[in-house]
Amino acid sequence: MKATNLLRAAILLAAVLLVFLTWRNLGSYPRTEDAEVRANVAGIAPQVGGSIVKLHVVDNQRVKRGDLLFELDARPYEAEAARAKARLELVRLEVRALEDEISAAEAALHDRVAKAEYADSHYERLVPLLEGNFASADRVERARTEASSARAMVREGEAAVARARNQLGSFEGRNTRVEEAASALRDAELRVSYCRVYAPCDGQVTNLQISPGAYAAAGGQVFSLVDSAVWYVLANFRETDLARICPGQRATVYLMSQRDRPISGVVQGIARAVYPLTTSSLAAPGGEGVFSRVEPTFDFVQLAQRFPVRIVLEGGDEESFRMGGKAAVIVDTDGEPDAERLRALQPSEGFSPPLVE
Repeated sequence: MKATNLLRAAILLAAVLLVFLTWRNLGSYPRTEDAEVRANVAGIAPQVGGSIVKLHVVDNQRVKRGDLLFELDARPYEAEAARAKARLELVRLEVRALEDEISAAEAALHDRVAKAEYADSHYERLVPLLEGNFASADRVERARTEASSARAMVREGEAAVARARNQLGSFEGRNTRVEEAASALRDAELRVSYCRVYAPCDGQVTNLQISPGAYAAAGGQVFSLVDSAVWYVLANFRETDLARICPGQRATVYLMSQRDRPISGVVQGIARAVYPLTTSSLAAPGGEGVFSRVEPTFDFVQLAQRFPVRIVLEGGDEESFRMGGKAAVIVDTDGEPDAERLRALQPSEGFSPPLVE
């Protein structure tokens, strides 16, 4: 009997210890199986409209950043660029002609200034002669009128020089006429370069449903490119677990397709809001489509709301990652957050396609 009681006590103690360890483990390592593999997706859309003349990729093909994806008919834009280039040359010739007009106006002004100075000097010499009757009043009056007319001609010449300089369009050492035409040429050349669409990142082509000859509208998405630079998991954790989770913490991810191969990850952030399912919030302006929506598991009991936690993957075989795949996640909340490691996993630079090849 005594041995039986000891056995019962041992079993009870083991059960209590097991419950305690399980509770502590769940507290230090929150987990969820409601997780999904995600990646950033770049919608490939041309910046100008035109017919597709060459398609250099097929569906599900892997591409590198900078690879040529497709080409549009560039002939209308090349004609516009040629027109803009001719316009620039014409403006430069017009500027030279205006500079010549300024030189001619300045020369004419110089001649008028000389004549005005002579007319003033001649008038000043005749005025004393009038007092001694050595010159007639009519002659003196005519000299005064000629001097006044010469000064007026000087003012007219000065206005002509200013008008010619304004027509030239120079401002702070730059010619605005030439700059405007050069900007138009630059814009036309950009449109020509936009006819060749390049991959903005390393990734895989998906949902390609076009062929050469199809018309691609400006800004209209032709297909998508799954960015392979950063793969992450959106794990929906209960709100009761979020107090222990913070960015930079380590996480272990198990893909449903590879349950026996753990993948390391780092918590990137926690969603601040999800789409609530209450009747009052359904009618709230701007509600649906703005926040993430997490469906409840049951509708007859009150459940803790789940919020998406983004976990950036830093290990595993990229070939096994598929956007939309299911996963399970365990977060280590006992470890210190590693902000430097998280920062190293984030993309840091963009892509600028070449202007003209």
